[in-house]
Amino acid sequence: MSVTAAHNTTNALDARGIGRRFGGFWAVRDINLTVHPGERRAILGPNGAGKTSLFNVLTGDLAASTGTIRLFGEDVTRTPVHKRIRCGLRRTYQHAHLFDGLTVRDTLFLAVAGVRGSWGQVLPLKRSDERLDEAERLAEVSGVAAFLDRQVSELSHGQKRQLEIGIAMAENPKILLLDEPAAGLSPAERPKLSALLMGLPSEVTVVLIEHDMEIALQTSESVSVLYNGQMLAEGTPDAIMQNEEVHKVYIGGANDD
Repeated sequence: MSVTAAHNTTNALDARGIGRRFGGFWAVRDINLTVHPGERRAILGPNGAGKTSLFNVLTGDLAASTGTIRLFGEDVTRTPVHKRIRCGLRRTYQHAHLFDGLTVRDTLFLAVAGVRGSWGQVLPLKRSDERLDEAERLAEVSGVAAFLDRQVSELSHGQKRQLEIGIAMAENPKILLLDEPAAGLSPAERPKLSALLMGLPSEVTVVLIEHDMEIALQTSESVSVLYNGQMLAEGTPDAIMQNEEVHKVYIGGANDD
């Protein structure tokens, strides 16, 4: 079954028995995660819980040691990163991967060109190039339209995080994985990020790792909590806030920063 055909009838993401081992150490083990199309899911947990390792397995940056991964019904467990991107999966990283010498416009243009596989036809740019139009649309979506001609090096940390989301939104992904989008943001920047996340197109499935409990619970409708590489709890934001085990290992500060 193709991703397109399955899109409206199956789960956006269905991971069963996911594990990743480094030698004798299991970073994540026996993780089951089901995310429905259009769902907003937060993955919480203290440092060392396995959140980023799980993300890396889901996106193909790391191979799964055990388990299976399906995107819209299609088994992508052994599919390389670039093919998962073509299936509609995008991600951001905990640490920014941006080129400071480029402008915001050029950065988003290259993101569009890369997804379309048109790196060989990047220059010269023409105002009639539809990829430029798409770059400007992404700037609007990610809240950086006022900075299109500004170099990346001139952006604030929060603006760079917004730009990363714009890059990840190139060519309308079906599922977006965000790795700690609020990391390093100032108190003044956090409401802007929350508004951006809540304003993402409803048809895009969003899964985010986040240490900022307020942002995670405010922008998500369901929450998964990891601890020591395993699933500790799942539920609505209200249920997670009332879960005694979550309080002990996460909210209470066990193994925290």
